[in-house]
Amino acid sequence: MLVVWILRLVLLAVFVPLLIPFRGLAAAFVFSPLPIALLLLALALLALAVVLGLILGVLGTLVDALIVLMLIGIAWKWPRGIDAPPPAKIRLAYRGLRNALRRQLRYSSATDFALCLSVVIIAIVLSLSSGFLHFLLTVGVVLLIVGVVWKWPRSPHLPLLRKLRLALRALWDDLRSRFR
Repeated sequence: MLVVWILRLVLLAVFVPLLIPFRGLAAAFVFSPLPIALLLLALALLALAVVLGLILGVLGTLVDALIVLMLIGIAWKWPRGIDAPPPAKIRLAYRGLRNALRRQLRYSSATDFALCLSVVIIAIVLSLSSGFLHFLLTVGVVLLIVGVVWKWPRSPHLPLLRKLRLALRALWDDLRSRFR
């Protein structure tokens, strides 16, 4: 049991820079009363998620789910067509995912990131305690929402439904091109 937790903590320490881009969050934070209050609320929600995970007995599974999500991200950014040894490919995939997260973070604030992260973690904790099928459904919905947000058009002149269609189409095209 102790070996499993040590392995979880080592893998989580490797993926923490991807999960929480500290430098980007520090640059994106605005010092005014409302963002500070919202950031404190988001941190309280994250603490609530950890406490719920402890109470429901799914904290280890939550850590495993976060590690698996980071591994999915690395597989998503895996360099194809490059003739290099596996450690170099892992380094390139890790760097590609980190850069993609930084680019995406430029369009949101630290408060937005913290609130989204807390809601996602609470949803995953609650779904883990409900059962495996409910967990898979929740992860699928969360990945779909993250994909739509990732592909969301930045144009302020488009109506909402058009933006949603464009984001879903871009996500579908990206998925099709990766799995051909």
